[in-house]
Amino acid sequence: MTRPLVSIVTPSYNQARFLEETMRSVLEQDYEPIEYIVVDGGSADGSVDVIRRHEDRLAWWVSEPDRGQAHAINKGFGRARGEYLGWLNSDDTLLPGAISRLASELDSDPGLSVAYGDAVWLDEDSRQLGPQRARELDVRAMARSGSAHVLQPASLWRREAWERAGPLDESLHYVFDTVFFLRMAALGRASYLAEPLAGYRIHPASKTYSEPLPKIEEYLRLAEEVFSAEPLRAYARAGRASYYRRAAWSLWNLGELSRARHTFLRSLLVSPAMTRGTAAKMLRTLAPGPLVRRRRARRAAAA
Repeated sequence: MTRPLVSIVTPSYNQARFLEETMRSVLEQDYEPIEYIVVDGGSADGSVDVIRRHEDRLAWWVSEPDRGQAHAINKGFGRARGEYLGWLNSDDTLLPGAISRLASELDSDPGLSVAYGDAVWLDEDSRQLGPQRARELDVRAMARSGSAHVLQPASLWRREAWERAGPLDESLHYVFDTVFFLRMAALGRASYLAEPLAGYRIHPASKTYSEPLPKIEEYLRLAEEVFSAEPLRAYARAGRASYYRRAAWSLWNLGELSRARHTFLRSLLVSPAMTRGTAAKMLRTLAPGPLVRRRRARRAAAA
């Protein structure tokens, strides 16, 4: 029996150090048929040489300037023909057998929109640092927690789900995947496989490590714009409050104390409901600025 075509897209920009391992993790999967697409943003670090070593096994690749990661992924899916879709960033990996496992889960229930599993943390040298657990794809819980719950490298979804929940918002750099999975959770059913299926790499240049002001601005946009539109409007109070608090905590950590306080208070106007742990953390944003700065100075001196 012919199995559904799986299309995997890898967006990449100046990630030659990791790209070989990423590509081999797809090309060495035991599932057939796989259509693999690599969209490079015009790298100047040897990435193109890596891609060319494998181009005879690629459905399509390109290396040209783009408008960012979301645009590269959308461009790749614009070329994809598969019934099942997924993307793998150029510093992550698929574990052996991952696509077979995810595709079999989608095969087993035509009503599923997405199947996903757990991951393992990888360091720069591909050493495993420990497990990373996904959570159930529950849009209400996701809105309350301010988290996507899905580990994107360990996920595969139907084309119909992409057509309903996508494409990715190209105006976002940090949270476009969160928005996509929130929309998917509101529109369809999922199956969570509690087993490691991907490697999620952590290194100093990764977005996971970064908490710059642009990322905070995207949290605020998510609160103010994304939850005000369908299909997420029904979850707007919890979602908006959660992302205001996420922004407030990040601002507080950056030393933007006045803005952190203002953003937290704004979250209370939307919805005062929160867990005790969140409340204890958020109360720090209300501490007087001079007190916070003195405490931070003492900790820095003692370090």
